[in-house]
Amino acid sequence: MGLMVKVIMSVLLLCLQVNFANGETVTLQQSVSIALKDSPALRSYHWIVEAQKQEVKTAKGSLFPKVKIEERYQRTDNPTYGFMSKLNQERFTQDDFIIGALNNPRDISDFQTSLSFEQPLFLPGVYSGVRISGKELEAKQAEYQRKKEEVILHVVKTFTMVQTAREYLTAARKGMEDAREHKRIASLKYETGAGLYADVLRAEVSVKSAESMLVRAESNHDVARRRLGLVLGRTGPVDVSGDKPVLPVDHLQSYIDASVQRNDLNALRLRYKNSKTAVEREKSVFLPEIGLGGSYFLNDHEDPFSPEGESYVIAGFLRWNLFDASAYHRIGKAKTMVREAEEHISGLEKEIHFRVNEAYIRVREMEQNLSLSRALLTEAEEALRLVRLRYENALAPLVDLLDTQAVLDRARAGQAEADNAYLNAIAELYYQSGILLTTLHKNEK
Repeated sequence: MGLMVKVIMSVLLLCLQVNFANGETVTLQQSVSIALKDSPALRSYHWIVEAQKQEVKTAKGSLFPKVKIEERYQRTDNPTYGFMSKLNQERFTQDDFIIGALNNPRDISDFQTSLSFEQPLFLPGVYSGVRISGKELEAKQAEYQRKKEEVILHVVKTFTMVQTAREYLTAARKGMEDAREHKRIASLKYETGAGLYADVLRAEVSVKSAESMLVRAESNHDVARRRLGLVLGRTGPVDVSGDKPVLPVDHLQSYIDASVQRNDLNALRLRYKNSKTAVEREKSVFLPEIGLGGSYFLNDHEDPFSPEGESYVIAGFLRWNLFDASAYHRIGKAKTMVREAEEHISGLEKEIHFRVNEAYIRVREMEQNLSLSRALLTEAEEALRLVRLRYENALAPLVDLLDTQAVLDRARAGQAEADNAYLNAIAELYYQSGILLTTLHKNEK
């Protein structure tokens, strides 16, 4: 029975390995391209931009002529309406001037078909609205570019997370190999009478601990690959290939200069311009509106859409609002929104300056930590080699060997973590400077 279980488990593990081997594997550049195309967050925001494009067309549509057709039916014995209906139907006769017929007309039906149009010629408020909707589209497009940078930052961090998880897995496997080697040495010394059985037991505990770390590392690696798949819009795990990305670090001022053109800051500047245009739009209520309109009528007392009587009207109009108390308050509100936008820009500029400096400091910090972790790993590997030799020659107890192994395991994990933290710190610096998109995806339009 035990043999059967082992065979089944081996087959399942082999199937999983084959499945993972056949899964999607991407480089960093490929993962960025995939995310820019398939990221759910970007696909969602794309439609926000498209909706604003329709808003621009809607605003411009107010400048085009409006044409409508209408069919109206009425039946009345009202003297005025009856008199007017007969005139429109061109059925008016001399008998209709009889006083009795005028005061007490018979019921009359009227089918009126009208084709009307109205063409604005001068609408100051609409012109301002068109400019505002156009600037808002530019602002949303700038925000869309910033959203791309946010997604790319997430991709980079998740990509390096997979690489780090793989390094943890490699370190755990090395730790397992070392623990088994320590057990082998302890068992050999016990069998030759040069060691204690307690050392064998301690070595066995160390092997079990290494196995536990390996299982955890495998699980974390699988979760990291699935997280990358989620970021890329996939439902399954995605593995990574290629070396760790090389992200050069320039001097601080170059990042501060670049951050001045960050897309979210540009979007805010566009909305500031819109707030000033909004003041003009509110003031335009006191400017005249000029337009041209007309209608063509068909009237019939029996059938709809019948030309028993035909007529037309052509008119021009000028509307001029001379006084509107609420308009003054709307103008005042629009002016306060200009001040609010000014303060928002000022605040964001200061925050960006702080974030860039903070990110640059973190990069230098992580750079030093990485250097220290590499030196620590080298020293820990040498220490284990020396202690192992001492233990094999009965010059050191097993506990020293196991303690040194634990230090090496932590150094391996620390080196992987420091490497990951350094790359993420650089990516964060690029993101805060607004150059992450252009750096990692230069061909993106």
